[in-house]
Amino acid sequence: MYFRLRNSVEGINGYAKDPLYERLEDAGTRRIRGIAAQTLLLAFQPAHANRRKLTAWANSIALHGDWPHRRPTRRRTTKPLGNWTPKGYDTMPEETESDE
Repeated sequence: MYFRLRNSVEGINGYAKDPLYERLEDAGTRRIRGIAAQTLLLAFQPAHANRRKLTAWANSIALHGDWPHRRPTRRRTTKPLGNWTPKGYDTMPEETESDE
């Protein structure tokens, strides 16, 4: 499980470090002094990468003309009890006709 999660994180990091778009690892794209300003500008770069990824996903769905559908919830079906009775009991007490 760890390796699957790590691969997905590394994939996102590689997407954000793309030299044609955000260039996250290149500090030269954030030409401003101060750690607070650097942090603020660095926060916008992954946000832009996320927005670019979501826009590409939405456009790929729009090209096919079919928006995603919500999966139906998997409900557990219980079997009806029917004629089940606990062990040792009859299903219906027999009616006896008395001779009068």
